[in-house]
Amino acid sequence: MVVHSHVSSRCWRPSRDRYNASPAEQEAGICACYVLVAEDSSVLGRFNLYDLEDGIARLGYRVAERVAGRCVATAAVRELCRLAVVRHGLRPLRAATSRNNAASRRVLTKAGFVPVGPADPADLGGKPGTWYQHDLVLQP
Repeated sequence: MVVHSHVSSRCWRPSRDRYNASPAEQEAGICACYVLVAEDSSVLGRFNLYDLEDGIARLGYRVAERVAGRCVATAAVRELCRLAVVRHGLRPLRAATSRNNAASRRVLTKAGFVPVGPADPADLGGKPGTWYQHDLVLQP
């Protein structure tokens, strides 16, 4: 995988992310956890869809520090949006980010998310923030 130019779907591996979901939750379709892996098998990030219900889900992600600022998160979030439609039948995706997380706001905006309102600080570890939403469409 070329880190700075694109994210190939062959690099995505389903994950049993122990911090965000149990295997039973994934099997029940409540969440879907993915790990982005480089060609050398090192982990570049984790990307989760959670609270899947009625075609809607929340997005959470984290990238490795060594690839931060290299467009990996943006490319991966775009790919996850595609997977959200194709694999999970999701339409809007929502993501919250704190006001002081400029990098995450940029990633979401570049991936097609738009701000839709304030996020409850309880959703962001006590920090004020904003909810973003992306109304997904299946691309031909």
